[in-house]
Amino acid sequence: MNLFIRFFWCWLSGLGLRHDDAAAPELSFRIWPHDMGWRLHLPNFRFLSYMELGRFRYWYGVKRRLQTSPGTRLIAAQDMVYIRPVAFLAKLDMTTRMVARDRKYVYFQHDFFVGKTLVATGMVKEACVVQGSVISPDEVFCGEAPQDAAQVVEAWAQMHTALRGISGRR
Repeated sequence: MNLFIRFFWCWLSGLGLRHDDAAAPELSFRIWPHDMGWRLHLPNFRFLSYMELGRFRYWYGVKRRLQTSPGTRLIAAQDMVYIRPVAFLAKLDMTTRMVARDRKYVYFQHDFFVGKTLVATGMVKEACVVQGSVISPDEVFCGEAPQDAAQVVEAWAQMHTALRGISGRR
C-alpha cells in the first residue's frame, strides 16, 4: 500500500514536471514507521521500491522526446551497495539517471542521500518489451547515438570497489 500511495504522489507531482529536468529526476522520501524494518532502519527492499519510482518518473518525464513507447520495462539485473543505515524520520533524497544504453538494455543509476551523505547507490539494467519481444533502445530514443555500456559497467565495478572502501568493508 505504501508504494501504491507513493506512486500516485509521484505521478501527480510529475504532471507539472518540466521535461528539460526529466533526464535527472530527484525524489525525496520521509522515512515513516511503516517503512522501518525489524532492525530499526530502512530495510533493503524499500530502496528497490524507491528505485522503481525513480525510473517511472524518468520514463514519464522523457515520454515526449521518445520516438516510440518503451512498452513494458523489465528488470534484467539490479545491484545495490548499502553504505550507511537510514534512521527513522530521516529525509531520504534519491537521484535517478540513465547512464548508458546498448543494443538491448538501458542502464540506470540511483543515488540515495541523507543530507549530503551518500547512504546507498544502485544500478538497474532494464529491457524494453513491446508485444512480448525485447526492442532495442535505439528504436525508443530519437536517433541519439548509443552510449558505450561497456565503459559504464566497468566504471560501476570500480565504483563498487571505492564504495566498499568508504563503508569500511573489504
